[in-house]
Amino acid sequence: MGKYFVLSAALWFGCHHKQADTSTEPTTPMVDNTPHPTPGNDGTMIPPEKMDEVQTDLSRRNMIVSRCLATAMENKEIPKGTHGRITFEIRIGTNGSAESVKVIKTSIESKAVTDCATKHVQETGFPTLPAPYETSYTYAMEAN
Repeated sequence: MGKYFVLSAALWFGCHHKQADTSTEPTTPMVDNTPHPTPGNDGTMIPPEKMDEVQTDLSRRNMIVSRCLATAMENKEIPKGTHGRITFEIRIGTNGSAESVKVIKTSIESKAVTDCATKHVQETGFPTLPAPYETSYTYAMEAN
């Protein structure tokens, strides 16, 4: 009889355990952080490695873009301790040059800083692409 009790307890636990596994409790959705090819205006796909290269090229400009803020402070155009972000919308041509660079959001209210940063983004060399590519990039800037 003891064997039957252990067996029925195991079956009962197994059934209830299985029910808990199949509950309809909300789960955290999976996040896909891998770059996906993006079609250009003519339907040509931009390969993920080219998109990564564009982001790398923009991130390499972090120091020189941040220097725009430091220069404005040194010239007393903005107060010491100013910090903020500038977000650009960038259109890159097939030849690897920036066809269009626009400030779409900024927390730094200095034309000198935004003009300087825009100039540096425009001068960035990008990879050649199979189609024009639009992206955005945010620079965080801080200087003492």
